[in-house]
This record gives sequence, C-alpha cells and structure tokens, in this order.
Amino acid sequence: MTDQQAVLDLLDIVEYGGCAEPEQFFALMRRTFKIAHLLYLEAEPLADGLKVCRLHHTFGAYAAEIYLSKGLYRIDPILRLALGGVRPVEWATARRRFPECEPLFHAAEEIGLSTEGVALPLPSPAGRMALLAINANMSPAEWSAYRRCHLRDFQLAANLFHASMLEHAAMAGAIDERDMRLTGRETEVLTWSAAGKSYWEIATILGISERTVRFFMTNARRKLNVVSNTQAVAQAVRHALIPTI
Repeated sequence: MTDQQAVLDLLDIVEYGGCAEPEQFFALMRRTFKIAHLLYLEAEPLADGLKVCRLHHTFGAYAAEIYLSKGLYRIDPILRLALGGVRPVEWATARRRFPECEPLFHAAEEIGLSTEGVALPLPSPAGRMALLAINANMSPAEWSAYRRCHLRDFQLAANLFHASMLEHAAMAGAIDERDMRLTGRETEVLTWSAAGKSYWEIATILGISERTVRFFMTNARRKLNVVSNTQAVAQAVRHALIPTI
C-alpha cells in the first residue's frame, strides 16, 4: 500500500517547483508509487508525423532503439490516443482496441517490459501536445485496482510537473544566468534556516513534512553549489536571494 503522506509530500514538492528536472520527478514518482518506468513527451503535430520538442524516459537505450529501429511508433496506439485526446489511455484497453498493434506489445514483452500502464494527456500551449506515460510491473488485476486508487494522484502530479516544465522553459528563454534561481519553497526554507529554525520547526511553520523540508534544502545547496546549510544561507544572503531577518 502506498504511503499517503509520501504522496502528499511528492505533490507538495512538485507544486512548489522542486522538480525542475525530469530525472528528479521520475525518481520521486518511482519511489512514491509502484512504478517501473515513466515517459514524458511534448511534441508538435505535423502533417507527416510529430516533431519531438521534449522527450524523457526511464526505459533505457535498448528499448528506445528497438522502438525506433522497428518503426513501432508508427503503430503505437497509446501515442495516437493520448496525443489526440484528453482522457487517460489505459494500455490494455488500447491493446484490445487495436489488435494490429500487437507487434509493439510483443516487442515490449520480449525485452522484459510490462505492458500494464496508463498514458495521461497533458494540457499544452496551442500547437503542441504532451503526455506522461506510467508503466507498472503488476498483474492486470493488481494494476487495475492500483490505477483506480491512484489515477487522480498520477494526473495531478503529471499536470503539476508539466506546468513546471513549461514555466522553466519560459524562464530559461527570458533569463540568462547561472542556475541560482530558488523556488518559493526553497526561499522559505532557507529564510527560516537563516533565522535559526530546525528542520522540524520549519516543517511545522510551513505545514509540510521534515522530509519535504530536507528535499528543498538539498535542492537549494545544489543550486548554490555549496555543501552545508550554513554555506547555503551565507550564499543566499550574499546574492540577496532571501530576505534578512
């Protein structure tokens, strides 16, 4: 059973910009839920196909090579339905609906990948489409029950992550500087740390868990290129990234 507090922590982290990188988001999703693999795709539809704008996944180079070399993307019903609709696309349903796409699922099974999963269409700017695909190593019955329990969590996390990706892309185009920009939560955590508050006290003040506080502090140290919280506070004050109390 998934820890509901861990789910709330994940949603809080993603909502407040703590997952600017797909790898971070994927790691959190895999750790929080029983997820084997994830794929995030943003693309522009063209008359003769798709122009991929962003593609991140955890399936590995070998699976990607087979998918491309065998042209499986041409018969991928999940891609077709998710990028052309608004409802979540259940992989098993797509498989039953399009029997001509069996080579795709057979190829996945041959390399040891589960064929249980769901693809979530994501709202995008005009002219673009996006989706997050979630793959789980479960039996059909287990996955069906698990998906029903967590689909809303999956969808909310996916939407928040996608919004974060769009916002960071806009910021990257407008601001040319070192990645020293702190999110709102990172700024709050550093500010209270500068005031001498402990992780527990900061968690209580902000209404989040200590684990989430640690996550934001770790992100802040990485962005500021320091190894301790004291150095992070000093660096943030030096560059006027946090208010002084």
